[in-house]
Amino acid sequence: MTRLMRSLRNSARPALLFSLLLSFFSLSCQKEIPPTYKESDIPEAIKKICREEYSLQTTCFRTPTTLWIYAPMEQILHKEYGVNESKLFDSEMIDKLRNILTTIGRVLLSADQSPEFFALAATDTNVGIQYTIIGNVLDMKKSYAGALPWTETNRRYVLNLKVAPELIRDNEGVNFKPYDILFEEFLSEQIAQRSGAFFNQEEMNKSFKVEKSNGAFRENSIVIEYAITQIADPPRPLDIKKEILDIATYCIKSYEFFDFAMLELSDLVRQDKISLSNAAIWARTLKEW
Repeated sequence: MTRLMRSLRNSARPALLFSLLLSFFSLSCQKEIPPTYKESDIPEAIKKICREEYSLQTTCFRTPTTLWIYAPMEQILHKEYGVNESKLFDSEMIDKLRNILTTIGRVLLSADQSPEFFALAATDTNVGIQYTIIGNVLDMKKSYAGALPWTETNRRYVLNLKVAPELIRDNEGVNFKPYDILFEEFLSEQIAQRSGAFFNQEEMNKSFKVEKSNGAFRENSIVIEYAITQIADPPRPLDIKKEILDIATYCIKSYEFFDFAMLELSDLVRQDKISLSNAAIWARTLKEW
């Protein structure tokens, strides 16, 4: 179960997300059209398309910043999960997520106004496991306009896989608790996720072991806590702390995020912590990722 909790916290699963999000990128070939939906119609439009075109049940919840799509599933994890390391998600579930994401893209891109975030919460209601994909709608629109490549868009989605026993047999989301996603929290979690994914990529995962990479926004500070250990010589010389700092700098500057006081990096393995001010981050040279 511990492995389940870490599966997506430490890795962005880029191949999976690329497969799921191709439907978004294909929309970029379409011409500009007038808005089809009013913002108030978005939840019902998504539910209707999912039901009528894909025979999928969804329930939508709206908070001030976020559109939540609750999707009950019969199975999320692959039947060989825990036995075969290459197997994580059930293939049928992936197809269903692709169809729901396609629907979300269709509706949000055709609405007169849209929320700041959307969150797709796919829930295995038989065993109580939830997989959540959180996206920034502006990122999606930039991708649609061709201003953001799919590789970068893929890295910007925040993923979470967790145990949710309260949702067993809950097909309507009665016990589901939607919440307001705040940009500073989204960015902090994205930085941590991208950091874990960097050291988990094929080029690096034989040289580094990622036990933890968590992000939070506390007391006006972006806080990244990580436990990453070098277990063999990497393909090129690198410093773990500097790589994470470069990733954080890239994300902060890419989003033009100024509303924070400090960036704190906490190395849980070496018991080492550094803090850089807002000004120090913006004075750093931007490295492409």
